[in-house]
Order: sequence, then C-alpha cells, then structure tokens
Amino acid sequence: MEKRCSMNEIPAKDSIFINSWKLTLLVLILAAVVRLWGVFELNEKLDDEVILVPDAIRIGTYGTTENWGNHPQLSGLIMYGTIRLFGDNPVGWRSSHIFLGTASVALIFLIGRLLYPGSAVPLISASLLALDPHHIYLSRTTFMEIPVTFFFLLYLYLLLEYTENKRTTLPLAGIAMGLTMGTKAYFVFAIPLVVIYALHRVRQRGELTRAVVMDFVFALMMLPFAVYLLSYIQLFSRGFTFPDFVQLKMNWIWAQTNLSMDDFINRDFLKAGGTPAEWFVIPRFWGEQRLLNNAEGMFILQCNNPPFRLLVLPSILAALGYAWKSRSARELLVPLLFASCYLLILLVQRPILSYSSIVLVPFAYLALARAVTLTAMRTDREYMVYGWFLFATFIWGAYMFPLVSARLVPLSLFRPILSQVRYMVNI
Repeated sequence: MEKRCSMNEIPAKDSIFINSWKLTLLVLILAAVVRLWGVFELNEKLDDEVILVPDAIRIGTYGTTENWGNHPQLSGLIMYGTIRLFGDNPVGWRSSHIFLGTASVALIFLIGRLLYPGSAVPLISASLLALDPHHIYLSRTTFMEIPVTFFFLLYLYLLLEYTENKRTTLPLAGIAMGLTMGTKAYFVFAIPLVVIYALHRVRQRGELTRAVVMDFVFALMMLPFAVYLLSYIQLFSRGFTFPDFVQLKMNWIWAQTNLSMDDFINRDFLKAGGTPAEWFVIPRFWGEQRLLNNAEGMFILQCNNPPFRLLVLPSILAALGYAWKSRSARELLVPLLFASCYLLILLVQRPILSYSSIVLVPFAYLALARAVTLTAMRTDREYMVYGWFLFATFIWGAYMFPLVSARLVPLSLFRPILSQVRYMVNI
C-alpha cells in the first residue's frame, strides 16, 4: 500500500481523481447541461414562480412588494435584472438561477481544494452537487435557495482564500457576506462560525494583530451591513427611515413565527417533501405529472436524492470523528457548518419546506466526499473506490434527470421510481 498523505500534503502519486482539470471541467459542463437542457421550453410559471416572478417585477419597479416583506429582496432584484435583460419570459425568469446553480458546483470544488488539498474530495463533492436531482430542479426554477447558497459558498471560498493562501480577498468576502444576508436568512449561525474559524487560523499563524482585527471589523461587519442595506435602497428612497426598516423586520419575524402548514394552499404537495428531521433519513419522491399514456409519461419530480443523502448523517459523524482524532479545525469546519444550518432549520418555529434542504447540501456532500476518501484510504483499492463512487453518481444522475426536467420517458424503465412517488399533481 502506498504511503498516505496528511491533510496538508500533496500525494506523491498523481491521480485523475485528484489533479485532473479535464475531469473537473467535464463535471462543470455536465452541471451546466442538466440545468439548461429544455428549461426554456416550459413557458408557464412553475411552482412558486407564479408568486416570485410578479413580485420580482414589482420590487424592481416600485422598490417593495407585499410578499417580499417576508424575506430580504436581493433575489428579486437579481431576477428583475435578468427580466429586463432577456424579457418577461422563461429566459428572463430562470437564467440567473441556472448560472448561480452551476457556479455553485465550481465553488464547492474550489472550497474542497482549500479544505482538503491533495484529495479526491473536491471532485467527488462537485460531482454529487452537479448531478443532485433536487439541486438541478431548483436551479431550473426561481427559488431563493439557489442564490443564497451561491453567495454563502462565495463568501466561504473568499474567506478561505484569505486564511489558507493569504490572498487579499477579505473585503470581497465581506461583500459576499452582505449579499448572503440580503437574500435569505439560512446562514445566520454559519456566517459567524466561518469568521471564528478565520480568526483561529490567523491566530494560529501568529498574525492576529490590532490591524488585522480592525480589518475584520471593517470587512466582515461594517461592509456586509452596508451591502445588506444597499439592497433596500429603493425602499429607503421612498421615505422609509431606519426605524421603519427595523419595524418591518420585526413584523416579518412575527409573521413567520405565526405561520402554519394550513396557511399554504398547496399544503398536501408541500407535506410530501417531508419534515426537516426526515430529509436525510427517509427516501422521498413527489412532483408533477404533465403527460401520461399507457407507455410514456412526462414528469417534473422532486426528491431528496436517496442513494446519497441517506449516507450524509453517518458521513458527518465520520468526519467529526476524524476531525477530533486529528485535532484539526479545518477538518471540523464542514461538519459544524452543516450542523449550524440544520440546527437553525430545526429550531425555527414555522413550517420549513423541502426546498430549504438545498442550503445544507454543499456541506453534506463535502462531508460525504470526505468520508469516501477516509474509507478509501484504508484499502489498497483507493482509486477504484473513487472510480466506482463517481460512476454510481453519474449513472444515478443520468437516470433521474429525465424525471426532473419534463422529458418524455418510457414508464417501464422508470417504474421503480414512479412507484415510490408519495404525491403527484396532475398538470
């Protein structure tokens, strides 16, 4: 067996699974293809697009709208920008999410290289995200979970470039933090956790000076808050004062805590996605049936990617165990990010719907990829393990793609999945 490398070493033996940019580029191309293919053929508004698209137009035109008082409005402004650019049509509605969903795959690869250098984690985690059926589905629509996940991954990547490679990316990380805050509130625990990690790494190098602390205060406190407020510039320009803004946010918190599943018209469809406690434990399939005859059908299904997400919680435990054993803050970061986001979701006093699980998926797949590499390194067939795992990822993604993208499929081939669907809406 070849000598294994430590976390910070590059293995002596090169491998297509570790240092091949060609394979990485292939994964990114696949990510773009499955998010683009046929998405503009669906001319009608899907799911929450019936609310989000009109609201984006109103918020871009008037600076506010009733529904966007419930969430930060940056996602609506982004969509309004693409609608102005491409028109009030499927291209204008969905193009930004396609780009941000694909770019998230690139970011998880780059983050993996910084946290687990010289390993197959970057490629495996990027492949899992690229071909995750639920991430593909959400990237082809207009849910806010895609941009907020992208902005947080961008924030994490830029801050890791600062801590691990000493790049001058701290102000850029602050801007990305502000964009995250301006999109949705999933990462209120995770954002300070990354700051704590960054301070630990700087202190570990003996570079935590007064000047560095001031840099952190400006870049990771003042700058993000300014970016966050700028996303509401139209609101303030209409005469809103800062106390009015604070009251608006307090009203939002009150409204959210008083929501129940009965407040949702499509509650039966939403319940089919399961509760947060079930996302990584119980297989779930649900969605829309758009065409059906004796031999063929057309569907837009959602699922929690059972073959892989069911491995996430054991992988988190394995990653935590390895981090504890190796006394490595870097190894500990991903499991803690997953736990911090999941804890917030579990504690929130309102119904949390299945699409919220997508904000956990990047950390889930980084942990799963780490568990795969830790397992493979205990064998004398390390690269074979990587190859078979990636093969399974690609085969499953290729199999599920027609079911999440409204492709006409033979019922006989997909009956094993269709028989597991918990709730199907006829469109």
